[in-house]
Amino acid sequence: TNIVFETEEELDSFVMKLAQRTGKTVSAAQPLLDGTLPDGSRVQITYGKDIARRGSNFSIRKFTKEPLTPVDLINYGTANEEIFAYLWSAIESQLSILVAGGTATGKTTLLNAIALFIKPEMKIVSIEDTAELQLPHPNWIPQVARVGFGPSNYGAIDMFDLLKAALRQRPDYIIVGEVRGKEAYVLFQGIATGHPALGTIHADSMRAIIDRLTSPPINLPMVLLENLDIAVFMTRTRVKGEYVRRVASIEEIIGYNYRKKMIEWIKSFEWDPASDTFISHKSYILRKIMESKGLKEEEFREDLKFKRDILSWLRKNNIRNYKEIAKYIELYYYEPEKLSKIIYGTI
Repeated sequence: TNIVFETEEELDSFVMKLAQRTGKTVSAAQPLLDGTLPDGSRVQITYGKDIARRGSNFSIRKFTKEPLTPVDLINYGTANEEIFAYLWSAIESQLSILVAGGTATGKTTLLNAIALFIKPEMKIVSIEDTAELQLPHPNWIPQVARVGFGPSNYGAIDMFDLLKAALRQRPDYIIVGEVRGKEAYVLFQGIATGHPALGTIHADSMRAIIDRLTSPPINLPMVLLENLDIAVFMTRTRVKGEYVRRVASIEEIIGYNYRKKMIEWIKSFEWDPASDTFISHKSYILRKIMESKGLKEEEFREDLKFKRDILSWLRKNNIRNYKEIAKYIELYYYEPEKLSKIIYGTI
């Protein structure tokens, strides 16, 4: 920008005021701060020259007032209708999904978008370090971790505490903003006992997810990983000279091989950088869903097509607002015949 701080004192004064707007303080004794501004933006502050040799600095991550939806992400080329119909079917069947990738690859954006597919009447408990998720569900309980007070950090509530409490609230779905610490053990125990979950994790491959979850500080027994159903990998890359975000691949967890003592998985989707298109492969998960519902293959394919057609119709009619899209998802679950007439133009 064209905004310049003339002196170090002016910059230091500004970052202290910025910290105060998060309800916290920075000082020489506590020079690092992560917080949330009143408009929901995330801020990271480093104060003084003790640890930042060139002086105080800050970074603000702004979010859209309304979350991006599946229609927005299809328009951006992040994924296509087929991928979203697949994820819709998985969430409809209450499967557990992790969205993985590096920093700023769009993990939370995709997480929020696919969470719209959760049935409207379900009780959802979300757990985050910083509030980012926005859902239209009436039974959504958003919970945010908080730092403690004073040098002893008295009264701190971390994600581990929130997750333990969430499992006692009998949620239909648990959403964890980022899986990274000891809360992962509780999360996977919860999944194993019938609490499906959505979340994000910093990892760029299935092997990296396994290594991250089975190594300190998480130390998850590998056998528990078979309770995860799907891992969606995001990437930030350049296409035609512009930075874009794409679903790089989708992996399906088949299960734990006790003889080989390893998790087995297959790839169901992958992005082709050369053509900027998505390639689908044979899906273990879709067959698992079809069999659990007792559907014939033709019936199941018809349902997947209906989901794709709904998304295409929403895109064609430029229906992008998350609350508006939620109304059509609600029709899919409770009045599919009425929705079919709308989509296929018979009313």
